Amino acid sequence: MISEKLHQKIRVYVQILQRYAGRYWYPPLIGFLAALDNFVIVIPNDGILISSSMLIPRRWLILALSVAVGSTLGAIGLAALVELQGLPWIFNLYPGVNETKTWILSMEFFERYGLLLVFAVAITPFMQQPAVILASLARTPLLELAIVIFVGRFIKFLIMAYLGSHAPRVLGKLWGLKSEIKEVGVKLD
Repeated sequence: MISEKLHQKIRVYVQILQRYAGRYWYPPLIGFLAALDNFVIVIPNDGILISSSMLIPRRWLILALSVAVGSTLGAIGLAALVELQGLPWIFNLYPGVNETKTWILSMEFFERYGLLLVFAVAITPFMQQPAVILASLARTPLLELAIVIFVGRFIKFLIMAYLGSHAPRVLGKLWGLKSEIKEVGVKLD
């Protein structure tokens, strides 16, 4: 689990970041953070997107697109590295990941459903790394993987950004988003 001290630092950095939400370079920056999150897993992309859409509602579509593209590029980068480095590299990068519920469930579901699982994970609040890793280990073509991830992520982020800009209170009721929203310091009460 992420410590409370780290949560506090994330809140501070997100607040600093969002001072620049109106700048032209802000959407590509949060897209880059979404890509980076595929490797460090502590960047609250959903919360950043939602709070950014609340701050600058007229840019909700470009924000959603930027985060979807960044998340997709990061996932494809992770998949390419997995293809090159193999499973031992994953276990060094993410110690104990193969013992998590997400990993075990992802393995079982990927064997049954393949890219449908990747799409389902991409469109939900679940972390996508295990599904991407398994797809890569199964030698799924990167273009197919990119298309599936982008479509799922774009739909997810489009809905989040729209709700953030038009109906933010609804977001606090959606499963899987409460912690992300809280993590970036947004109060929807």
